[in-house]
Amino acid sequence: MNIVVVASLTLPATANYLIVALRENGHELLVCSDLPSPLANVNRRGVVDVDQLCRGFKFSPELFLFIEGGSMQLFPAGLEMLPCITAWYGIDTHMDFAKHLRISRLFDVSFIAQKEYVARLHQEGLPQVHWLPLAFAPELLPLPLPQKCVDIAHVGSMHVPANPQRHALLNCLRRVFPSHFFNSASPMEMQRIYAQSRIVFNKSVHNDVNMRFFEAAGAGAVIVTDPIVENGLEELFEEGTHYLVYQDEESLLRMVRTLLSDPDRCMDMGAAARHRVLDRHTYAHRVKEMLALHAGAQKRANPTPEDYFAVYLKLGLLGAALHSVGKSIQTSDGGKYRQFLGGIIAGLLFVLSGVLSWIERLRAR
Repeated sequence: MNIVVVASLTLPATANYLIVALRENGHELLVCSDLPSPLANVNRRGVVDVDQLCRGFKFSPELFLFIEGGSMQLFPAGLEMLPCITAWYGIDTHMDFAKHLRISRLFDVSFIAQKEYVARLHQEGLPQVHWLPLAFAPELLPLPLPQKCVDIAHVGSMHVPANPQRHALLNCLRRVFPSHFFNSASPMEMQRIYAQSRIVFNKSVHNDVNMRFFEAAGAGAVIVTDPIVENGLEELFEEGTHYLVYQDEESLLRMVRTLLSDPDRCMDMGAAARHRVLDRHTYAHRVKEMLALHAGAQKRANPTPEDYFAVYLKLGLLGAALHSVGKSIQTSDGGKYRQFLGGIIAGLLFVLSGVLSWIERLRAR
């Protein structure tokens, strides 16, 4: 298939792994990112008109895909002009449901990483919404696998105010278990650390099934996590076989001590988790699921300038938001005088939009 992908390709962005999996599956991709990347064909900042992009590259898309993440300052326009199915992958719906609802209204199909929000989007009148969990990228894993030499690890943000409960638990683990790694790391470093670790600690954010589950399991580590309820975790992994659940600080410490005192059980659980991930939960699996769902999709969305405005405002793309207001005024019905006045106002808004967009691009450098 010919597939257009718009995604902000920061180093840890999920889009990187989906793009690799799509290309390895034999698909022809035109990739647009706002940041330089060897995976991107073209760089654009802010709002990119995807119809013009395809025309410029003489590329006839059979699927358009926008993937959330990265800088969060890149977004497509002109979706209504594309003859193909348009889809997007929403990863952090648990962080801002209202924003994801507005984005979903622009696309024919929505793939959502957090299962509990699929039904809510259906209830909002969006029929083509599908659960597509996050996954594991085998290309990050060092082979052969290194020896397990770290008792417990957690790779993630060390910004305490954003996750005070997580950091309280990490500090407790740090005091009790001297063999640990708790810090941020690049994707390659993170996967090497997890491959060397017996246990990986997880504290979910708003009940999410995050990438850490798949990264840790793919590296053969045992995941210990707080409870995650009705968000699909039990459909992906089996508690007691692939991961364990703690309830509080006391149960967490007891669980880690018990695992470390039984190295055979620890190794067996890690191996079972790794087998489950490689068998069912790589990005190659997700690409196949996505394209199978795409095959049965219908063209439904016809986004208006007002729809774009709501999204641009949420993303803080003020120049693009003003441009969509101008476009709405320009295309509105009315008498000759109203159309004349609307044309003048729209023109002024387009000028102001251009100035704001230029300032936003300067700030992003």
